Amino acid sequence: MKRYQQQILLPEIGITGQQNLSNASVLIIGAGGLGVVVASYLVSMGVGTIGICDFDKIEESNLHRQFCYTPAEIGQNKATVLSQKLREQNPNVLIEVYIFTIDENNIQTIAEKYKIICDCTDQSSSRILINNYCEKQQLPLIHGAVSEWQGYITVLHHKQNFGLDDIFDFREYFNCQTCSIVGVNSALCGLIGSFMVNETIKIILQLNHIFEGKILYINSLNNLIRTIKIKKYQLTLPK
Repeated sequence: MKRYQQQILLPEIGITGQQNLSNASVLIIGAGGLGVVVASYLVSMGVGTIGICDFDKIEESNLHRQFCYTPAEIGQNKATVLSQKLREQNPNVLIEVYIFTIDENNIQTIAEKYKIICDCTDQSSSRILINNYCEKQQLPLIHGAVSEWQGYITVLHHKQNFGLDDIFDFREYFNCQTCSIVGVNSALCGLIGSFMVNETIKIILQLNHIFEGKILYINSLNNLIRTIKIKKYQLTLPK
């Protein structure tokens, strides 16, 4: 426990909380700008079982924000490289790798052993698929996104049962542009990813003040941080 003594000093964690972290299981889907941050902190804090799912390979354009990767690793699978480094960082954590494009046929097989999912993807279709799976299984979903200088985080399918479709009209959601098109501030990935870890830890520890039913919005260009209350989206169909 010496490794974790600084966080064990927190009354909200303590020895019992650290044991709860050790017994927890979290699946991280996406090993890019957000996934690298989320995985690194969860492993270093001693969350016992971590799954990392990503089919993508490291590209030179990733290196400015995906800080665990090096030029020598360009062309290698992100999930594989990240898991190898994090096993060295904390050999007491079980890290499992899934080199797949997540889809309707494999999400059950990949996700069934995990109690919390962190969506670190940047594709609308993947986000909707993950949301629908978590809704069906009633699994807490930590949902974060970044674009340009802006980002947000929310918790879905926890006690208040908010889903992604309570925030977005899925008919328009597919038109959202990814950071590969519009760009992203590297430091913003660290901010949003850290908040995702914070919410994950609080859920494992069964603490209060979870970011569900609301969105934490950050504009890092204007130093603007807002909490936005979610009103359930109501789709009005034409008569």
